[in-house]
Amino acid sequence: MNSFVDDKKIYAIIICYNAAPSIEDLYKSIDKKLFDKIYFFDDNSPDGSAEIAKQFDWIVVKNEKNLGHGGNLKKALQIAFENGADYAVEIHADNQYSPNEVMKAKQKLLDSYDLIIGSRFKNKNPFLNDGMPFLRYITNKLMSSMTSFICGIKLTEFHTGYKIFGKKFHEKVPYQNNSNNYLFSFEIILQAAFFNLKYSEISISSSYKGYRQKGGCNYSNGFIYLLGNIKTIIYFFLSKFNLYKSKIFR
Repeated sequence: MNSFVDDKKIYAIIICYNAAPSIEDLYKSIDKKLFDKIYFFDDNSPDGSAEIAKQFDWIVVKNEKNLGHGGNLKKALQIAFENGADYAVEIHADNQYSPNEVMKAKQKLLDSYDLIIGSRFKNKNPFLNDGMPFLRYITNKLMSSMTSFICGIKLTEFHTGYKIFGKKFHEKVPYQNNSNNYLFSFEIILQAAFFNLKYSEISISSSYKGYRQKGGCNYSNGFIYLLGNIKTIIYFFLSKFNLYKSKIFR
């Protein structure tokens, strides 16, 4: 058992695609006392990420074909909860978010929250404090504030890659119907609100050094992601008022 929260099994699920330069640093940074198991899900990376991960005491799963960020995360959640997890902590292999931020969620884990969001905006400014690129900062801040206001979901960030999923989320939310791309991470937050789950957020820090600076969406993909956000919000309200039941809100 982990030495962090009694009677709850906490599994780390590391999501990876082409993160070879950071995997060893990630391994060194993880406090193993916080997790009962550590899984590494490689989305068929051509850069040898899975081979590097196999050097460490992780359970390595390499997809035979690329599933996309959302598809890989769906698989990771399914395997983690089928193998006994009470909580699954999403960790990105590029080490952008400290894997040990889960310590800040101890009381929420004890209180059996179903989804815990790691927010870069809670009580801080990531542009000033963490060096988040300004364009990424301002678009994330505007989109998150807009979604919070429109949907009545009191969170400071909706576009983060650090989340802690509870077993009830896995059992109640039809996340397997979600997008296979990065939109998945936005959809699950609206799903938690729609299905009246217990959700909250913790403050986290992030790093934008080195090759992480080159990651993320380009302008074209970013526009497609924005349209996906708008579509998800529309489906959220149509489903809420029983005008149309989207498959992700059934």
